Amino acid sequence: MSASLRIALAGNPNVGKTSLFNVLTGARLQVGNYAGVTVEIRQGDLRPDLAAGRRIAVVDLPGTYSLTPIAEDEAAALRGLQGEATEAAGGKRRPPDVVILVVDAANLARNLYLAIQVIELGRPLVVALNMIDVAKAAGLDIDAAALSRELGVPVIPTVARRGEGAEALIKAAVSIADGEWAPSATLAALRGRLLVPVPEAEPGPSARALALLGEAVDPVAARGLLGARAAGSLDLLAASPADRAAAEAIDEALALEAAAELVIARYHEVDRLIDGLGLRERAAERAPAMSRSEKIDRVLTHRVFGLVFFLGVMSLLFTSIFSWAEPVMGVIEELIAWLSDQTTALLGAGVFTDLVVDGVIAGVGNVLVFVPQIALLFLFVGLLEDSGYMARAAFLIDRLMARVGLHGKAFVPLLSGYACAIPAILGTRTISSFRDRLVTILMIPYMSCSARLPIYVLLIAALFPSDERLGPFTLGGLILLAMYLLSTASAIAVGAIYKRTILRSPTPPLVLELPPYRLPRLRNTLLAVFDRTMDFVREAGTVILAMTVVLWALLSFPKPPEAPETPPGAPVEVVAADATPASDVPPAIVHSIGGRVGKALEPALEPMGQDWRIGIAILGSFAAREVMVSTLGLVYGIEGADDDDRPLRETLRAATNPDGSRRYTPLGGVALMVFYVYACLCMSTVAVVRRETRSWRWPIFMFVSMTVFAYVAAVLVYQVGGLLGFA
Repeated sequence: MSASLRIALAGNPNVGKTSLFNVLTGARLQVGNYAGVTVEIRQGDLRPDLAAGRRIAVVDLPGTYSLTPIAEDEAAALRGLQGEATEAAGGKRRPPDVVILVVDAANLARNLYLAIQVIELGRPLVVALNMIDVAKAAGLDIDAAALSRELGVPVIPTVARRGEGAEALIKAAVSIADGEWAPSATLAALRGRLLVPVPEAEPGPSARALALLGEAVDPVAARGLLGARAAGSLDLLAASPADRAAAEAIDEALALEAAAELVIARYHEVDRLIDGLGLRERAAERAPAMSRSEKIDRVLTHRVFGLVFFLGVMSLLFTSIFSWAEPVMGVIEELIAWLSDQTTALLGAGVFTDLVVDGVIAGVGNVLVFVPQIALLFLFVGLLEDSGYMARAAFLIDRLMARVGLHGKAFVPLLSGYACAIPAILGTRTISSFRDRLVTILMIPYMSCSARLPIYVLLIAALFPSDERLGPFTLGGLILLAMYLLSTASAIAVGAIYKRTILRSPTPPLVLELPPYRLPRLRNTLLAVFDRTMDFVREAGTVILAMTVVLWALLSFPKPPEAPETPPGAPVEVVAADATPASDVPPAIVHSIGGRVGKALEPALEPMGQDWRIGIAILGSFAAREVMVSTLGLVYGIEGADDDDRPLRETLRAATNPDGSRRYTPLGGVALMVFYVYACLCMSTVAVVRRETRSWRWPIFMFVSMTVFAYVAAVLVYQVGGLLGFA
């Protein structure tokens, strides 16, 4: 028996593969009820209670519909099944000891094509017949034993959401890996038909192309080379120089014909399997669950009513973020104020106290206040994803994206951009064309990520009436929705411009799977919300804390010079109580490095309705957008305007200029929010774009173009709004 095993999980997108990985390893990876969630190879150790004392690694491969390496996700899945070169294996490839192919029982015909390709590879195979509960509800009762006989491999019924069948699945996989399951004659015959077709009187395109590759090329590798050559993506296939040269010598037109012929041959085998199981007759009957789904989709995917429903759902989502999170936010604000008071009383006056209270507690605390709203956003989006509705939203938006020439597959990464741009950019690996992928990468930073949410909420709560409503919606919720709609529309518009200019390319059609509607798994959704929220909190405890301490030092030093003592008997200058100060910059900040930088930036910020304090906050947010909130709280804390421990939003609402006018107006707040919609203020995003494009050209272009456009848009909003009479 092997002391260590590697099990690879493969399957189409949205078949429950990542759910099964979570069950087998105890991990908590994101699971979405739509295609394209997993785009990287992930690995974990099998749970001890399932491993029976052995060390078993489980590898979660990207979901893919085929193993022809056209897009990066398909290439990654193929590399995972072939194995990676390791030192332990002497530099040779060590493929997984066994492959668990996860198939959707309710969509078996579509899933069997990938099964045929895995059989071609010759990997030891176990089939996890997943979602059998969904199939039964749809009137499709799949006979696992019959499918096992047709394929010649073990087939284990599972319900990954509930962990059903996991133990039997691992037992079957270990049995095959240990050689206790002898390869069946059925499997050998099936693989033989795939690799050695029946001789024809006149060789077809595939026979001619394979003959050109020669006998030196492995039959399995030969089919992969033909597919890669046909797709023009040889660089994605880890081929030897000799194999690559042989494939490049084949005419591309012949490669296309050969690849198409191989695809048809595989589908003939799929048809034979479906007929052998008797599924064609049963699938032809109207299944009640699918009928209900179709009736719902007639409304939710309607070109008019579907969009109205989508906007209504989003409006309720953002209104609830304001209404439901307010009580918890108030509690957090009170706790931060109490902690500041207790720390001041314990440490006494001094520079160290100022650092802890104004720098650490106030800086991080002003960001943590918005954790309830961020958690609610993740919760609602998670519920919509898990229910299957987000796939319908993708279908609706694709109509618009197709009209402007954008790739339909871009929607899922764009949707992920609402949470964070970094995993969203990684999600573009499912797009085969580099130009289309690059367009999507450049669009994603325009999507309003969770780091922008604290900025929007702070400005809306500080500058707009909290109790004003328009029908069932609050004014704050509608303004927040407007920012998200603006970011989405801008991303699509920018993508359309790039597709017609610097990154011109044809638009392929979207092939999108609409998953079945299902009740969201509340426990899994809450765990995902917890993980995402804790990521935000950890960032507040690292990046934001570090930036706040640095900014505190820049705003606190050098200290202003001490005023000379007044000699005895010297006249004392009397200033009238209503006199206007020459400057609104407090002495404690005017002499600091940060204060001087802020004042230097003020002339450029005045056209967009902002002062030097906002300038310092913008500079701080170049590291991460949410640092803007902590920086602004830090400025007011050092300035001394926050001595009464008021929340930052109340401080901004009450702030006035030396002449008594309101320092921050609703129009200025809208201009600043528009600036943050467009500005590329996230160094991590710039870094990941550099990694994915393998060039500094595109991240620099993205950063400069977005920041310049953000400034111009904010100035236009403020100046045009002022001319129209908005305050």
